[in-house]
Amino acid sequence: MTVAGANRRFFFFTALTAVMTMAAWAYGHLFHGIEIVHGIVVPLSFLGLGMLIKYGDQAFDENSYSKRKTILLAIPGGLWMGLLMAFDAGSATIFMGILLSLLLAGKYDNIAFQLGFGTALAIGVGSLLLGFSTISVLGAAIVLALSFLDEKVNDLPGVDRANRWWEVLFHHRPFLKIGVLALCLLGLLPSLLYFFAFLAFDFGYIAIEAFSDREEVPALG
Repeated sequence: MTVAGANRRFFFFTALTAVMTMAAWAYGHLFHGIEIVHGIVVPLSFLGLGMLIKYGDQAFDENSYSKRKTILLAIPGGLWMGLLMAFDAGSATIFMGILLSLLLAGKYDNIAFQLGFGTALAIGVGSLLLGFSTISVLGAAIVLALSFLDEKVNDLPGVDRANRWWEVLFHHRPFLKIGVLALCLLGLLPSLLYFFAFLAFDFGYIAIEAFSDREEVPALG
């Protein structure tokens, strides 16, 4: 990808990220009466965690960012995700499914992910066992299955190049997005706020990937 193309992709997904974060807050506050703090904390947490995960992914897979910084951020990021799961049932349903699917898919493949995902999973499971949090077991199972499917499809030869339309589609992991929307509509997630928040998570993830394709990135270290 050219630098100009990477720049366009970065700004496009950054704009989408901002729109989805605002949409999550607006929908939750205006249509479901969700408290303003909850309506802000959840989507911003999804956004931040998506960006943090991709930062680590690019650091270890592409050498685009600092591995040392990624490792230093791993446990704080894991605490962030774990506490979100402990105090918010919708977030717990989504992230428990994702964490288990990544474990099954063998994606805890560097020290930062092992520290971060391990911390989040330990807090999430512990809070469930101690009765501090609740979760939709069916919803988490559906998230697990669709997230696992997305990971396996994304690993198919040629998908990472994203030259053909179906490669672009699979590269952006469509199954879990559709699944989260369905879970919201079926009531297994509390509100469409979680669909918009998940899109913010995903678009933030992609924006960090696009930013790493820019010429300026190696200088950031």
